[in-house]
Amino acid sequence: MKQKRVWIIVGITVLVISAVAFFVISDTAGEVAKLAAEGGEVQLREPLRPLRGGARVLLIALDGVGDEKLREAARTGLMPHVASLLGADQGGGLYTHAYAVTDALSILPSTTMAAWSSIFTGRPASETGVLGNEWYVREEMRFYAPGPISVDDHQHTLEIYTEDLLGGAIRVPTLYELADVRAHVALAPVHRGADLLTVPSLSDVAEAFGSLATGLASDAPADREIYATLDANSVDQLLETIREHGLPDLQVVYFPGVDLYTHLAEPPLEELAGYLRDVIDPAVGRILNAYAEADVLRNTYVVFVSDHGHTPVLNDERNALGSDNDDGPPELLRNSGFRMRPFVLEPADDARDYQAAVAYQGAMAYVYLADRSTCPHPGTTCSWMLPPRLEEDVLPVVRAFEVASRTGRGAPKLHGALDLILAREPRPVGEDAAEFQVWDGQRLVPIGEYLAGNPRSDLLRFEERMRGLAAGPYGHRAGDILLLARTGMNRPIEERFYFSGLYHSWHGSPEHEDSSIPLVVARAGGNGEEIRSAVAEVVGDSPSQLDVVPLVRALLGR
Repeated sequence: MKQKRVWIIVGITVLVISAVAFFVISDTAGEVAKLAAEGGEVQLREPLRPLRGGARVLLIALDGVGDEKLREAARTGLMPHVASLLGADQGGGLYTHAYAVTDALSILPSTTMAAWSSIFTGRPASETGVLGNEWYVREEMRFYAPGPISVDDHQHTLEIYTEDLLGGAIRVPTLYELADVRAHVALAPVHRGADLLTVPSLSDVAEAFGSLATGLASDAPADREIYATLDANSVDQLLETIREHGLPDLQVVYFPGVDLYTHLAEPPLEELAGYLRDVIDPAVGRILNAYAEADVLRNTYVVFVSDHGHTPVLNDERNALGSDNDDGPPELLRNSGFRMRPFVLEPADDARDYQAAVAYQGAMAYVYLADRSTCPHPGTTCSWMLPPRLEEDVLPVVRAFEVASRTGRGAPKLHGALDLILAREPRPVGEDAAEFQVWDGQRLVPIGEYLAGNPRSDLLRFEERMRGLAAGPYGHRAGDILLLARTGMNRPIEERFYFSGLYHSWHGSPEHEDSSIPLVVARAGGNGEEIRSAVAEVVGDSPSQLDVVPLVRALLGR
Protein backbone atom coordinates (compact mmCIF):
# COMPACT_ATOMS: atom_id res chain seq x y z
CA MET A 1 0.00 0.00 0.00
CA LYS A 2 1.32 3.40 -0.92
CA GLN A 3 2.56 5.35 2.10
CA LYS A 4 0.08 8.04 3.09
CA ARG A 5 0.97 11.44 4.42
CA VAL A 6 -2.21 13.04 5.63
CA TRP A 7 -2.32 16.64 6.82
CA ILE A 8 -5.83 17.65 7.83
CA ILE A 9 -7.63 20.57 9.37
CA VAL A 10 -10.96 19.91 10.96
CA GLY A 11 -13.72 22.37 11.66
CA ILE A 12 -16.37 20.91 13.90
CA THR A 13 -19.86 22.01 14.82
CA VAL A 14 -21.00 21.66 18.41
CA LEU A 15 -21.62 18.03 19.31
CA VAL A 16 -25.26 17.74 20.37
CA ILE A 17 -27.34 14.90 21.68
CA SER A 18 -28.89 13.90 18.40
CA ALA A 19 -25.98 14.27 15.95
CA VAL A 20 -22.28 14.87 15.40
CA ALA A 21 -21.19 16.80 12.33
CA PHE A 22 -17.68 17.56 11.22
CA PHE A 23 -15.95 18.66 8.03
CA VAL A 24 -12.46 17.69 6.88
CA ILE A 25 -10.35 19.67 4.43
CA SER A 26 -7.33 18.05 2.81
CA ASP A 27 -5.13 18.50 -0.23
CA THR A 28 -6.61 15.40 -1.81
CA ALA A 29 -10.31 14.58 -1.62
CA GLY A 30 -9.61 10.86 -2.06
CA GLU A 31 -7.25 10.81 0.94
CA VAL A 32 -9.88 12.52 3.10
CA ALA A 33 -12.59 10.13 2.00
CA LYS A 34 -10.38 7.15 2.80
CA LEU A 35 -9.42 8.54 6.20
CA ALA A 36 -13.03 9.24 7.10
CA ALA A 37 -14.26 5.85 5.90
CA GLU A 38 -11.43 3.49 6.83
CA GLY A 39 -9.00 5.31 9.06
CA GLY A 40 -5.47 6.13 8.15
CA GLU A 41 -2.02 7.05 9.29
CA VAL A 42 -0.24 10.34 9.72
CA GLN A 43 3.50 10.48 9.30
CA LEU A 44 4.72 12.72 12.10
CA ARG A 45 8.44 12.69 11.23
CA GLU A 46 10.25 13.10 7.93
CA PRO A 47 12.07 10.85 7.42
CA LEU A 48 11.01 8.05 9.76
CA ARG A 49 13.68 7.04 12.23
CA PRO A 50 15.49 3.87 11.13
CA LEU A 51 14.55 0.61 12.83
CA ARG A 52 17.40 -0.17 15.18
CA GLY A 53 16.50 -3.78 16.09
CA GLY A 54 17.22 -5.19 19.54
CA ALA A 55 14.72 -5.14 22.39
CA ARG A 56 11.31 -3.72 21.53
CA VAL A 57 8.52 -2.37 23.75
CA LEU A 58 4.81 -2.81 23.08
CA LEU A 59 2.84 -0.54 25.43
CA ILE A 60 -0.83 -1.43 25.89
CA ALA A 61 -2.60 1.69 27.20
CA LEU A 62 -5.93 0.75 28.79
CA ASP A 63 -8.17 3.70 29.58
CA GLY A 64 -10.16 3.39 32.79
CA VAL A 65 -9.02 -0.09 33.91
CA GLY A 66 -8.03 -0.36 37.57
CA ASP A 67 -5.26 -2.64 38.75
CA GLU A 68 -7.50 -5.15 40.51
CA LYS A 69 -9.86 -5.39 37.55
CA LEU A 70 -7.08 -6.28 35.10
CA ARG A 71 -5.45 -8.83 37.42
CA GLU A 72 -8.79 -10.41 38.23
CA ALA A 73 -9.69 -10.71 34.56
CA ALA A 74 -6.40 -12.47 33.83
CA ARG A 75 -6.66 -14.73 36.89
CA THR A 76 -10.25 -15.85 36.30
CA GLY A 77 -9.87 -16.70 32.61
CA LEU A 78 -11.63 -13.64 31.21
CA MET A 79 -8.45 -12.63 29.34
CA PRO A 80 -6.79 -15.84 28.13
CA HIS A 81 -4.37 -14.12 25.74
CA VAL A 82 -3.11 -11.82 28.49
CA ALA A 83 -2.99 -14.67 31.01
CA SER A 84 -0.96 -16.81 28.63
CA LEU A 85 1.53 -13.99 28.13
CA LEU A 86 1.94 -13.45 31.90
CA GLY A 87 2.20 -17.12 32.84
CA ALA A 88 1.30 -18.63 36.20
CA ASP A 89 0.56 -16.26 39.07
CA GLN A 90 3.17 -16.83 41.77
CA GLY A 91 1.89 -14.18 44.18
CA GLY A 92 3.13 -10.75 45.15
CA GLY A 93 2.84 -9.49 41.59
CA LEU A 94 5.23 -12.12 40.24
CA TYR A 95 4.27 -14.27 37.25
CA THR A 96 6.25 -16.86 35.35
CA HIS A 97 6.92 -14.42 32.52
CA ALA A 98 5.94 -11.07 34.04
CA TYR A 99 5.91 -8.75 37.00
CA ALA A 100 2.99 -6.55 38.08
CA VAL A 101 4.02 -3.59 40.21
CA THR A 102 2.05 -3.44 43.45
CA ASP A 103 0.54 -0.19 44.75
CA ALA A 104 1.18 1.84 41.59
CA LEU A 105 -0.91 5.02 41.66
CA SER A 106 -2.21 7.55 39.19
CA ILE A 107 -1.39 11.20 39.46
CA LEU A 108 -4.04 13.65 40.62
CA PRO A 109 -6.53 14.21 39.30
CA SER A 110 -7.01 10.60 38.22
CA THR A 111 -8.54 11.69 34.92
CA THR A 112 -7.76 10.76 31.35
CA MET A 113 -5.99 13.71 29.74
CA ALA A 114 -3.88 14.73 32.72
CA ALA A 115 -2.90 11.15 33.48
CA TRP A 116 -1.87 10.19 29.93
CA SER A 117 0.08 13.42 29.63
CA SER A 118 2.03 12.46 32.76
CA ILE A 119 2.39 8.81 31.70
CA PHE A 120 3.97 9.81 28.40
CA THR A 121 6.25 12.47 29.88
CA GLY A 122 7.15 11.19 33.35
CA ARG A 123 6.32 14.58 34.85
CA PRO A 124 3.47 15.66 37.17
CA ALA A 125 0.61 17.81 35.96
CA SER A 126 2.01 21.04 37.38
CA GLU A 127 4.95 20.60 35.00
CA THR A 128 3.22 19.14 31.92
CA GLY A 129 0.69 21.97 31.72
CA VAL A 130 -2.20 19.50 31.27
CA LEU A 131 -4.09 19.73 34.54
CA GLY A 132 -7.18 17.62 33.86
CA ASN A 133 -9.77 16.66 31.29
CA GLU A 134 -10.46 20.38 31.06
CA TRP A 135 -8.72 23.44 32.48
CA TYR A 136 -8.51 27.21 32.21
CA VAL A 137 -5.36 29.11 31.19
CA ARG A 138 -5.38 32.53 32.83
CA GLU A 139 -2.73 34.11 30.61
CA GLU A 140 -4.65 33.15 27.47
CA MET A 141 -8.17 33.56 28.89
CA ARG A 142 -8.77 30.24 27.14
CA PHE A 143 -10.64 27.11 28.24
CA TYR A 144 -9.20 23.77 27.12
CA ALA A 145 -11.49 20.73 27.03
CA PRO A 146 -9.90 17.73 25.26
CA GLY A 147 -12.01 15.57 27.58
CA PRO A 148 -15.06 17.84 27.96
CA ILE A 149 -17.12 17.52 31.12
CA SER A 150 -18.69 20.89 31.84
CA VAL A 151 -19.13 21.80 28.16
CA ASP A 152 -20.95 19.80 25.48
CA ASP A 153 -18.62 20.70 22.61
CA HIS A 154 -16.19 17.97 21.52
CA GLN A 155 -14.17 20.10 19.13
CA HIS A 156 -11.02 19.80 21.24
CA THR A 157 -11.39 16.01 21.43
CA LEU A 158 -11.09 15.63 17.67
CA GLU A 159 -8.36 18.28 17.57
CA ILE A 160 -6.22 15.87 19.61
CA TYR A 161 -5.80 13.93 16.35
CA THR A 162 -6.19 16.60 13.72
CA GLU A 163 -4.12 19.39 15.29
CA ASP A 164 -2.19 17.61 18.07
CA LEU A 165 -3.96 19.65 20.73
CA LEU A 166 -2.30 17.86 23.64
CA GLY A 167 1.11 17.95 22.01
CA GLY A 168 0.79 21.71 21.79
CA ALA A 169 -0.32 21.97 25.42
CA ILE A 170 2.38 19.75 26.95
CA ARG A 171 5.36 21.80 28.12
CA VAL A 172 7.93 19.04 28.67
CA PRO A 173 9.53 16.38 26.42
CA THR A 174 7.50 13.27 25.63
CA LEU A 175 8.60 9.64 25.81
CA TYR A 176 9.00 9.55 22.04
CA GLU A 177 11.34 12.51 22.09
CA LEU A 178 13.34 11.20 25.04
CA ALA A 179 13.69 7.60 23.80
CA ASP A 180 14.54 8.70 20.24
CA VAL A 181 13.66 5.37 18.61
CA ARG A 182 11.20 4.48 15.85
CA ALA A 183 7.85 4.92 17.59
CA HIS A 184 4.37 4.22 16.24
CA VAL A 185 1.22 5.28 18.11
CA ALA A 186 -2.28 3.88 17.66
CA LEU A 187 -4.96 6.37 18.75
CA ALA A 188 -3.14 7.57 21.90
CA PRO A 189 -3.90 11.22 22.69
CA VAL A 190 -0.22 11.98 23.40
CA HIS A 191 1.83 11.35 20.26
CA ARG A 192 4.09 14.38 19.80
CA GLY A 193 7.56 13.18 18.81
CA ALA A 194 6.47 9.77 17.50
CA ASP A 195 7.07 8.69 13.90
CA LEU A 196 3.62 7.47 12.88
CA LEU A 197 0.12 7.98 14.26
CA THR A 198 -2.62 5.57 13.23
CA VAL A 199 -6.27 6.39 13.75
CA PRO A 200 -9.55 4.71 12.88
CA SER A 201 -12.05 6.73 10.93
CA LEU A 202 -12.85 10.10 12.40
CA SER A 203 -16.50 9.11 12.17
CA ASP A 204 -15.76 6.28 14.65
CA VAL A 205 -14.29 8.77 17.10
CA ALA A 206 -17.19 11.18 16.65
CA GLU A 207 -19.81 8.44 16.97
CA ALA A 208 -18.27 7.16 20.21
CA PHE A 209 -18.41 10.57 21.85
CA GLY A 210 -21.77 11.34 20.29
CA SER A 211 -23.19 8.14 21.73
CA LEU A 212 -21.75 9.07 25.09
CA ALA A 213 -23.75 12.30 25.10
CA THR A 214 -26.90 10.54 23.88
CA GLY A 215 -26.60 7.85 26.51
CA LEU A 216 -26.44 10.39 29.30
CA ALA A 217 -29.65 12.01 28.14
CA SER A 218 -31.75 8.85 27.82
CA ASP A 219 -32.71 5.75 29.78
CA ALA A 220 -31.67 3.43 26.95
CA PRO A 221 -28.80 1.05 27.77
CA ALA A 222 -25.40 2.02 26.44
CA ASP A 223 -24.54 0.48 23.08
CA ARG A 224 -21.26 -1.34 23.65
CA GLU A 225 -20.82 -1.99 19.95
CA ILE A 226 -20.02 1.67 19.28
CA TYR A 227 -17.02 1.58 21.61
CA ALA A 228 -15.95 -1.91 20.61
CA THR A 229 -15.95 -0.78 16.96
CA LEU A 230 -13.71 2.17 17.81
CA ASP A 231 -11.14 -0.09 19.51
CA ALA A 232 -11.35 -2.88 16.92
CA ASN A 233 -10.99 -0.53 13.96
CA SER A 234 -7.99 1.07 15.60
CA VAL A 235 -6.31 -2.33 15.82
CA ASP A 236 -7.21 -3.04 12.17
CA GLN A 237 -5.41 0.13 11.14
CA LEU A 238 -2.46 -0.69 13.38
CA LEU A 239 -2.02 -4.13 11.80
CA GLU A 240 -2.19 -2.61 8.33
CA THR A 241 0.57 -0.18 9.27
CA ILE A 242 2.67 -3.04 10.65
CA ARG A 243 2.35 -4.84 7.32
CA GLU A 244 3.48 -1.73 5.47
CA HIS A 245 6.18 -0.36 7.75
CA GLY A 246 7.23 -3.29 9.91
CA LEU A 247 7.35 -3.45 13.68
CA PRO A 248 8.78 -0.34 15.36
CA ASP A 249 11.09 -0.23 18.34
CA LEU A 250 8.26 1.27 20.41
CA GLN A 251 4.59 0.65 19.69
CA VAL A 252 1.85 2.30 21.78
CA VAL A 253 -1.71 0.97 21.44
CA TYR A 254 -4.46 2.96 23.16
CA PHE A 255 -7.90 1.52 24.01
CA PRO A 256 -10.33 4.33 24.95
CA GLY A 257 -13.56 2.40 24.41
CA VAL A 258 -13.49 0.55 27.72
CA ASP A 259 -13.52 3.83 29.65
CA LEU A 260 -16.23 5.49 27.55
CA TYR A 261 -18.46 2.43 27.87
CA THR A 262 -17.91 1.96 31.61
CA HIS A 263 -19.05 5.52 32.34
CA LEU A 264 -22.44 4.67 30.83
CA ALA A 265 -22.84 0.97 31.54
CA GLU A 266 -24.93 -0.52 34.33
CA PRO A 267 -23.59 -2.17 36.45
CA PRO A 268 -20.32 -0.46 35.49
CA LEU A 269 -17.62 -2.68 36.97
CA GLU A 270 -19.28 -5.88 35.83
CA GLU A 271 -19.68 -4.48 32.34
CA LEU A 272 -16.04 -3.37 32.39
CA ALA A 273 -15.02 -6.97 33.05
CA GLY A 274 -17.14 -8.14 30.12
CA TYR A 275 -15.51 -5.56 27.86
CA LEU A 276 -12.06 -6.81 28.84
CA ARG A 277 -13.16 -10.35 27.98
CA ASP A 278 -14.97 -9.68 24.71
CA VAL A 279 -13.10 -6.72 23.22
CA ILE A 280 -9.71 -6.00 24.80
CA ASP A 281 -8.34 -9.53 25.16
CA PRO A 282 -9.09 -10.59 21.55
CA ALA A 283 -7.57 -7.31 20.32
CA VAL A 284 -4.42 -7.85 22.39
CA GLY A 285 -4.27 -11.40 21.05
CA ARG A 286 -4.30 -10.12 17.46
CA ILE A 287 -1.43 -7.75 18.18
CA LEU A 288 0.64 -10.39 19.97
CA ASN A 289 0.05 -12.76 17.06
CA ALA A 290 1.45 -10.15 14.64
CA TYR A 291 4.61 -9.95 16.76
CA ALA A 292 4.84 -13.75 16.93
CA GLU A 293 4.44 -14.09 13.16
CA ALA A 294 7.30 -11.61 12.72
CA ASP A 295 9.36 -13.76 15.13
CA VAL A 296 10.04 -10.86 17.51
CA LEU A 297 7.57 -11.55 20.33
CA ARG A 298 10.19 -13.12 22.59
CA ASN A 299 12.35 -10.04 22.15
CA THR A 300 9.53 -7.63 23.02
CA TYR A 301 8.63 -6.29 26.44
CA VAL A 302 4.87 -5.87 26.73
CA VAL A 303 3.86 -3.14 29.18
CA PHE A 304 0.28 -2.74 30.42
CA VAL A 305 -0.66 0.56 32.03
CA SER A 306 -3.80 2.56 32.71
CA ASP A 307 -4.68 6.13 33.59
CA HIS A 308 -7.25 5.48 36.35
CA GLY A 309 -9.94 3.15 37.62
CA HIS A 310 -13.69 3.67 38.10
CA THR A 311 -15.97 4.16 41.09
CA PRO A 312 -19.69 3.36 40.62
CA VAL A 313 -22.02 6.31 41.27
CA LEU A 314 -25.74 6.95 41.02
CA ASN A 315 -27.01 8.20 37.70
CA ASP A 316 -29.27 10.85 39.21
CA GLU A 317 -29.63 14.60 39.58
CA ARG A 318 -28.93 14.58 43.31
CA ASN A 319 -25.43 13.12 42.99
CA ALA A 320 -24.37 14.70 39.70
CA LEU A 321 -23.04 18.21 40.34
CA GLY A 322 -23.19 19.32 36.73
CA SER A 323 -22.82 22.65 35.00
CA ASP A 324 -26.42 22.92 33.83
CA ASN A 325 -28.22 23.03 37.17
CA ASP A 326 -29.19 26.14 39.12
CA ASP A 327 -28.09 25.17 42.62
CA GLY A 328 -24.60 23.69 42.28
CA PRO A 329 -21.14 25.30 42.21
CA PRO A 330 -22.02 27.86 39.48
CA GLU A 331 -24.97 29.14 41.47
CA LEU A 332 -22.89 29.49 44.63
CA LEU A 333 -20.36 31.60 42.76
CA ARG A 334 -23.10 33.79 41.37
CA ASN A 335 -24.62 34.16 44.83
CA SER A 336 -21.16 35.13 46.10
CA GLY A 337 -21.14 38.07 43.71
CA PHE A 338 -19.02 36.65 40.86
CA ARG A 339 -19.93 36.86 37.19
CA MET A 340 -19.56 33.30 35.83
CA ARG A 341 -17.77 32.29 32.66
CA PRO A 342 -20.30 30.56 30.36
CA PHE A 343 -19.86 26.81 29.97
CA VAL A 344 -18.66 26.97 26.36
CA LEU A 345 -15.29 26.70 24.67
CA GLU A 346 -15.39 30.27 23.35
CA PRO A 347 -17.65 32.83 25.03
CA ALA A 348 -19.21 35.55 22.92
CA ASP A 349 -17.54 38.95 23.02
CA ASP A 350 -20.25 40.34 25.30
CA ALA A 351 -19.74 37.44 27.77
CA ARG A 352 -16.02 37.90 28.38
CA ASP A 353 -16.48 40.04 31.48
CA TYR A 354 -16.57 36.98 33.76
CA GLN A 355 -14.89 36.97 37.17
CA ALA A 356 -14.96 33.22 37.85
CA ALA A 357 -14.51 30.02 35.84
CA VAL A 358 -14.97 26.36 36.71
CA ALA A 359 -13.42 23.19 35.28
CA TYR A 360 -14.66 19.72 36.25
CA GLN A 361 -12.61 16.54 36.79
CA GLY A 362 -15.23 14.08 38.03
CA ALA A 363 -14.39 13.82 41.73
CA MET A 364 -12.69 17.24 41.68
CA ALA A 365 -13.62 20.73 40.54
CA TYR A 366 -11.26 23.64 39.90
CA VAL A 367 -12.50 27.16 40.68
CA TYR A 368 -10.63 30.06 39.06
CA LEU A 369 -11.14 33.58 40.42
CA ALA A 370 -10.16 36.99 39.09
CA ASP A 371 -9.02 40.00 41.06
CA ARG A 372 -12.44 41.65 41.03
CA SER A 373 -10.96 45.06 41.65
CA THR A 374 -9.77 45.01 38.01
CA CYS A 375 -13.29 44.44 36.66
CA PRO A 376 -15.92 45.56 39.18
CA HIS A 377 -18.56 46.52 36.64
CA PRO A 378 -20.39 44.36 34.08
CA GLY A 379 -18.91 44.77 30.63
CA THR A 380 -15.34 45.20 31.86
CA THR A 381 -12.82 42.40 31.21
CA CYS A 382 -10.80 41.19 34.18
CA SER A 383 -6.99 41.22 34.22
CA TRP A 384 -6.57 37.45 34.45
CA MET A 385 -2.78 37.70 34.36
CA LEU A 386 -3.08 39.03 37.90
CA PRO A 387 -3.83 36.58 40.72
CA PRO A 388 -6.97 37.02 42.82
CA ARG A 389 -6.70 38.57 46.26
CA LEU A 390 -6.68 36.03 49.08
CA GLU A 391 -8.78 37.97 51.60
CA GLU A 392 -11.14 39.80 49.23
CA ASP A 393 -11.69 37.18 46.50
CA VAL A 394 -10.61 33.66 47.54
CA LEU A 395 -11.50 33.21 51.22
CA PRO A 396 -15.08 34.53 50.92
CA VAL A 397 -15.75 31.84 48.32
CA VAL A 398 -14.04 29.17 50.42
CA ARG A 399 -16.28 30.06 53.37
CA ALA A 400 -19.34 30.04 51.12
CA PHE A 401 -18.56 26.53 49.86
CA GLU A 402 -18.04 25.32 53.41
CA VAL A 403 -21.39 26.74 54.54
CA ALA A 404 -23.12 25.27 51.48
CA SER A 405 -21.68 21.83 52.16
CA ARG A 406 -22.81 21.96 55.82
CA THR A 407 -26.21 23.56 55.38
CA GLY A 408 -27.05 23.91 51.69
CA ARG A 409 -27.22 27.70 52.00
CA GLY A 410 -26.21 29.44 48.78
CA ALA A 411 -26.32 26.18 46.76
CA PRO A 412 -28.73 23.54 48.11
CA LYS A 413 -27.32 20.78 45.89
CA LEU A 414 -23.93 21.05 47.60
CA HIS A 415 -25.40 20.07 50.97
CA GLY A 416 -23.35 17.09 52.15
CA ALA A 417 -21.58 16.80 48.79
CA LEU A 418 -18.09 18.13 49.56
CA ASP A 419 -15.36 16.16 51.28
CA LEU A 420 -12.56 18.75 51.34
CA ILE A 421 -12.20 22.37 50.26
CA LEU A 422 -8.65 23.41 49.40
CA ALA A 423 -7.20 26.79 48.50
CA ARG A 424 -3.82 28.49 48.49
CA GLU A 425 -1.93 31.75 48.44
CA PRO A 426 -2.45 33.28 44.99
CA ARG A 427 0.68 33.90 42.94
CA PRO A 428 1.14 35.62 39.58
CA VAL A 429 1.36 33.66 36.36
CA GLY A 430 5.03 33.01 35.66
CA GLU A 431 5.85 32.04 39.25
CA ASP A 432 5.62 28.48 40.53
CA ALA A 433 2.18 28.06 42.06
CA ALA A 434 1.86 27.47 45.79
CA GLU A 435 0.71 24.17 47.26
CA PHE A 436 -2.94 23.76 48.14
CA GLN A 437 -3.95 23.81 51.79
CA VAL A 438 -7.06 22.40 53.46
CA TRP A 439 -9.75 24.67 54.87
CA ASP A 440 -10.51 23.35 58.37
CA GLY A 441 -13.46 25.66 58.98
CA GLN A 442 -11.33 28.42 60.43
CA ARG A 443 -8.14 28.70 58.40
CA LEU A 444 -6.05 27.14 55.66
CA VAL A 445 -3.88 24.33 57.00
CA PRO A 446 -1.00 22.55 55.18
CA ILE A 447 -2.14 19.16 53.93
CA GLY A 448 0.40 17.24 56.02
CA GLU A 449 -0.62 19.09 59.17
CA TYR A 450 -4.30 18.55 58.44
CA LEU A 451 -3.85 14.81 57.87
CA ALA A 452 -1.79 14.46 61.03
CA GLY A 453 -4.78 15.69 63.01
CA ASN A 454 -7.39 14.07 60.75
CA PRO A 455 -5.95 10.76 59.46
CA ARG A 456 -7.40 9.68 56.11
CA SER A 457 -6.11 6.32 54.94
CA ASP A 458 -8.47 6.52 51.96
CA LEU A 459 -6.64 9.53 50.48
CA LEU A 460 -3.68 7.66 49.05
CA ARG A 461 -0.35 9.57 49.20
CA PHE A 462 -2.49 12.67 49.16
CA GLU A 463 0.09 15.28 50.13
CA GLU A 464 2.65 13.99 47.60
CA ARG A 465 0.17 13.77 44.75
CA MET A 466 -1.42 17.14 45.46
CA ARG A 467 2.04 18.70 45.40
CA GLY A 468 2.54 17.23 41.93
CA LEU A 469 -0.74 18.77 40.82
CA ALA A 470 -0.35 22.21 42.34
CA ALA A 471 3.25 23.22 43.03
CA GLY A 472 4.97 23.91 39.75
CA PRO A 473 5.22 26.32 36.84
CA TYR A 474 1.72 25.42 35.55
CA GLY A 475 0.10 24.56 38.87
CA HIS A 476 -2.09 27.66 38.72
CA ARG A 477 -4.08 25.85 36.02
CA ALA A 478 -5.62 23.75 38.81
CA GLY A 479 -7.50 26.82 40.01
CA ASP A 480 -7.45 28.99 43.10
CA ILE A 481 -9.89 26.73 44.97
CA LEU A 482 -10.11 22.95 44.58
CA LEU A 483 -13.24 21.06 45.62
CA LEU A 484 -13.06 17.34 46.41
CA ALA A 485 -16.44 15.64 46.27
CA ARG A 486 -17.48 12.97 48.75
CA THR A 487 -16.90 9.68 46.96
CA GLY A 488 -15.19 6.32 47.31
CA MET A 489 -16.16 2.70 47.79
CA ASN A 490 -16.05 3.16 51.57
CA ARG A 491 -19.25 5.22 51.31
CA PRO A 492 -22.72 4.01 50.31
CA ILE A 493 -23.37 4.77 46.66
CA GLU A 494 -26.11 7.20 47.70
CA GLU A 495 -23.40 9.34 49.36
CA ARG A 496 -21.04 9.53 46.37
CA PHE A 497 -21.01 12.76 44.40
CA TYR A 498 -19.29 13.87 41.21
CA PHE A 499 -18.83 17.03 39.14
CA SER A 500 -20.34 16.29 35.71
CA GLY A 501 -23.55 15.31 33.98
CA LEU A 502 -25.22 11.96 34.63
CA TYR A 503 -23.07 8.82 34.61
CA HIS A 504 -22.98 5.36 36.20
CA SER A 505 -19.32 5.61 37.22
CA TRP A 506 -16.68 8.27 37.67
CA HIS A 507 -13.10 8.83 38.76
CA GLY A 508 -10.71 11.69 39.52
CA SER A 509 -10.36 11.14 43.26
CA PRO A 510 -7.31 10.16 45.36
CA GLU A 511 -9.09 7.03 46.59
CA HIS A 512 -8.17 3.44 45.83
CA GLU A 513 -10.73 2.50 43.19
CA ASP A 514 -9.89 5.55 41.07
CA SER A 515 -6.16 5.67 41.77
CA SER A 516 -4.78 2.12 41.79
CA ILE A 517 -3.52 1.37 38.28
CA PRO A 518 -1.93 -1.64 36.57
CA LEU A 519 1.75 -1.38 35.71
CA VAL A 520 2.71 -4.77 34.30
CA VAL A 521 5.80 -5.80 32.34
CA ALA A 522 5.78 -9.15 30.52
CA ARG A 523 7.91 -10.92 27.94
CA ALA A 524 6.89 -14.14 26.21
CA GLY A 525 9.18 -16.86 27.52
CA GLY A 526 10.91 -14.38 29.83
CA ASN A 527 11.87 -14.93 33.46
CA GLY A 528 9.50 -13.21 35.85
CA GLU A 529 12.10 -12.82 38.59
CA GLU A 530 14.53 -11.15 36.21
CA ILE A 531 11.80 -8.83 34.98
CA ARG A 532 10.87 -7.98 38.58
CA SER A 533 14.46 -7.10 39.38
CA ALA A 534 14.76 -4.84 36.35
CA VAL A 535 11.43 -3.11 37.05
CA ALA A 536 12.07 -2.64 40.77
CA GLU A 537 15.36 -0.92 40.03
CA VAL A 538 13.46 1.79 38.15
CA VAL A 539 10.19 2.30 40.04
CA GLY A 540 11.46 2.26 43.63
CA ASP A 541 9.24 2.32 46.72
CA SER A 542 6.50 4.74 45.60
CA PRO A 543 5.53 3.53 42.12
CA SER A 544 3.31 5.71 39.98
CA GLN A 545 2.50 6.69 36.43
CA LEU A 546 5.57 8.92 36.48
CA ASP A 547 7.73 5.77 36.34
CA VAL A 548 6.50 4.67 32.90
CA VAL A 549 8.91 6.85 30.89
CA PRO A 550 12.09 5.79 32.73
CA LEU A 551 10.87 2.19 32.73
CA VAL A 552 10.26 2.08 28.97
CA ARG A 553 13.58 3.78 28.31
CA ALA A 554 15.35 1.20 30.49
CA LEU A 555 13.63 -1.68 28.69
CA LEU A 556 14.68 -0.20 25.37
CA GLY A 557 18.24 0.17 26.62
CA ARG A 558 18.03 3.95 26.21
